[in-house]
Amino acid sequence: MPVVVAKYQPVGRFDASTAAQHEAELRRLLDGEAQSIELDFSKIEFLSSAGLRVLLVTASAAEKKGGTLQLSGARPAIREIILTVGFDDIVHLRD
Repeated sequence: MPVVVAKYQPVGRFDASTAAQHEAELRRLLDGEAQSIELDFSKIEFLSSAGLRVLLVTASAAEKKGGTLQLSGARPAIREIILTVGFDDIVHLRD
């Protein structure tokens, strides 16, 4: 049975001001049929620790369903944050 992948593309900031909204939407996707999330970060300008928490919670929820959290399109500065904090072990970075 193939893994169902849901796509999500946030825009702007992925921080404390938007974290609850993004987390709710990602949770909704995983509460449905999706086991994995493909997160398109090409339109994200800023990532904070609150946004990193959303990534962690989402990756954990996907893993419990046998899926993964894949992140594509991240700008170099965003990729650097993810790599620096070691989240590349949690989030599967794609180009």
